[in-house]
Amino acid sequence: MPVFQPDKVFGIVRRAKAFFKRSDDDSARGSAPAAERQRERAGDRERARRLTSERKKKLRSEIKSKKRELSPIRKEYRAATDPLKKREHKLRKKSIKQDIFQLERKLRAAKEGRKIEPETGALPDFVIIGAQKGGTTFLYQLLSQHPLVEPAASKELHFFDNLFDLGTEWYRRCFPQPKWKNGQRVITGEGTPYYLSHPHAARRTAEVVPQARLIALLRNPVDRAYSHYQMGVRRGYEHLKFEEAIEAEEARLQGERDRMLEDERYDSFEHQRFSYLSRGIYVDQLVRWSEFFSKEQMLVLQSEEFFEHPQAILKVVLTFLDLPHWEPEDLEPRGEHDKDKYKRIKRNKGEYADAMDPATRRCLEEYFEPHNKRLYDYLGIDFGW
Repeated sequence: MPVFQPDKVFGIVRRAKAFFKRSDDDSARGSAPAAERQRERAGDRERARRLTSERKKKLRSEIKSKKRELSPIRKEYRAATDPLKKREHKLRKKSIKQDIFQLERKLRAAKEGRKIEPETGALPDFVIIGAQKGGTTFLYQLLSQHPLVEPAASKELHFFDNLFDLGTEWYRRCFPQPKWKNGQRVITGEGTPYYLSHPHAARRTAEVVPQARLIALLRNPVDRAYSHYQMGVRRGYEHLKFEEAIEAEEARLQGERDRMLEDERYDSFEHQRFSYLSRGIYVDQLVRWSEFFSKEQMLVLQSEEFFEHPQAILKVVLTFLDLPHWEPEDLEPRGEHDKDKYKRIKRNKGEYADAMDPATRRCLEEYFEPHNKRLYDYLGIDFGW
């Protein structure tokens, strides 16, 4: 039978009391730091919120400031006659648009509370290569609204025609980082209509983005030429009558194409501005592009069909780009200038303040007839021009 020992019992009780007293003291001491840490965390969150708010405000201010810089530069670019000055203004304009693009990316990251992405983005998945005055801006606007398409810093980057010497890293800074959304890859691209007719653009594009998908919108070359001319009149660099400008084209472009072929750094603004007829000989341009890209990589569309049935043609483009079917909320171009241009092209009558002389139209239709016939044979489609 165990022997009861009071001394041992009292010892056990004393040690138990001491243990619980220490525990109570530790708890009392620990509660204060826990509350203090909670207050510190709340303070940290408030400071972070305040800093984020200040950062967003600063970014918005910087974006507005950059956008204000663009207007005078655009005017200087259009007014410049010296090629070097014109290139300088173009570079400045593209640089500012690139800055705006990067600032807007930082602003989105700040709003979403995520880490800022590196400035160097992906290379384009698609390139709209032309033709000028064929609806490339409208198509790019529609594609940019698609949930799985992110636009570039600006629609027309002019990298493969005028700015190729800036290098691929400069070009990559014009695009967003690769990303996925709902298990699908988000794509990006640009659209510079001068690419189609530029003598070096096809080869350069193949060097940088050989897997890119190319889209060409071809408008009746007679209407395209007159629209091109009217743009020159509006912008102040074309002073001749339309018939005179057509007659002067060969003299104006004398040797320009050869110089462009011989010197890759040579920018011919005469070729870009005054090639009313030559830029409408689409078959030669498409054949040059086909030397570097397969037919499976190129989608050729008729501009008139696009403007008459934008939703149907957009569906064809989405299939070509492996994008899911989607319908935009608005099938009208953004901005009053674009809407006016859209209405003119959709009517397809060349309705301007000064309409084209019917006799001039007949002459141009005869001029383009053999070239259009070659185009139809090449594509296996008759556009009915």
